[in-house]
Amino acid sequence: MKLLFAGMLLFLAGCSQPGGSLAPVVPNSASPAPASVASSAVASTAPANATAVIVKDFKIEPADIKVQGKAVSLAVTNQGPTIHNVTIRDASGTVIVATRDLKPGESETISATLAPGTYVLFCSLPGHESLGTKGTLEVSP
Repeated sequence: MKLLFAGMLLFLAGCSQPGGSLAPVVPNSASPAPASVASSAVASTAPANATAVIVKDFKIEPADIKVQGKAVSLAVTNQGPTIHNVTIRDASGTVIVATRDLKPGESETISATLAPGTYVLFCSLPGHESLGTKGTLEVSP
């Protein structure tokens, strides 16, 4: 019995954060990178005309994006504690382009040539769109 109790104490000690609270379990994620690292990653890889997009639990910022011209680039950074992606689909539901699944702190720029119209931005991971990780992209000529 003492061995079981000692093992449980060691387990809890290993799981706790400074201050004594238990660390949240986030499946398949790494520790978030500092904001300065995420910002520099976007700046170094994104085209000068790319629109900065932040994805975090559970929203896309800005939620409504308006761009002019057919060439669209989005510099996406995940600032949340959960893996996310940003996917663009048209009015018929066809996926046009998507980032890979971004771990916390990761960035990726996606580009596409889009006809004028309104598109849906969303995270395609199960349940994320219904939780609010969505927005609109309006492309004008």
